[in-house]
This record gives sequence, structure tokens and C-alpha cells, in this order.
Amino acid sequence: MNREIRKLWQSFACAFRGVSSCLRTERNFRIHITAAVYISLLAFLGGLDAVRCAVLCLCFSGMMSAELLNTAIERLCDRQVVGYDKLVREAKDIAAAGVVVCAGFCVAVGALFFLWEGALWTAARFFLERMWAALLLALSIPAALWFAFRFRA
Repeated sequence: MNREIRKLWQSFACAFRGVSSCLRTERNFRIHITAAVYISLLAFLGGLDAVRCAVLCLCFSGMMSAELLNTAIERLCDRQVVGYDKLVREAKDIAAAGVVVCAGFCVAVGALFFLWEGALWTAARFFLERMWAALLLALSIPAALWFAFRFRA
């Protein structure tokens, strides 16, 4: 039994190492995480109910999973082929297309929740009524941009 538990923990360690690697090396993955944090804040302040928040969490996890899989496919392709290969290019393009499809779905869900349901206006009112919160939000943007575009752990 101890051996099985050790193997389970090793599996988790490998998974967390993969996430850590992506955080260090993949700008798009950091952009998705940054967007998820801001969208979560807007969802909370916009008064989205638990079901809509759960759907947003599914969108976040689907988006980040698609990006992780795309990265894995790109690295495997780069490792296996030196120079140009039409099939490798197609595989990488198809993996990237999967990310774009997922992103489009996430944008559609976000538009429904934040525009149609009015959560964006509710969150905007919160910031307009509490200028200190708007200032904190504005001050967080440079750190978020640094994390998304410059971070190298």
C-alpha cells in the first residue's frame, strides 16, 4: 500500500513540475492565469451566482489545460524533428487551433455572463462607488503585466 501512495505522490509531483515549467516558460499560460484572476474578481464583484462561477472555473481549467497540452505537443514535436517538417507544422497548428477554439468558447461564456447578465456593470458600479478599490485595481495592472510578459522564475 505504501508503494502505491508513493507512486501517487510522485504523479502529483510530476504534474506540479509541469505546471511550474509552463509558468516559467510559457507567456500565454501566464496570460491565461492573469485573465482568470481578474475575471474571477469581476465575477465576485458582479454578483455572479455559484453556477455561473462554476462554469467560469470550468472555462479556466479548460483553457489552461488546452494551453498545457499545446505546449506539450510543441515540445515533443521540436524534440523529434530538426528543421522543417510539414506534418510537425500541421500538428503544432492543430494544437494551437485547439487553444483558439477553447478561447473563443471562454469569450462567448464571458460575454453572456458579463454583458447579457449585467455583471460587468455591477462590478463597474462597485469601482465607481469605491475609488480606493479602483485605485487598487489600477495599481495591480503593472504587476499583472510584468507577471504575464516578463516573469521568469
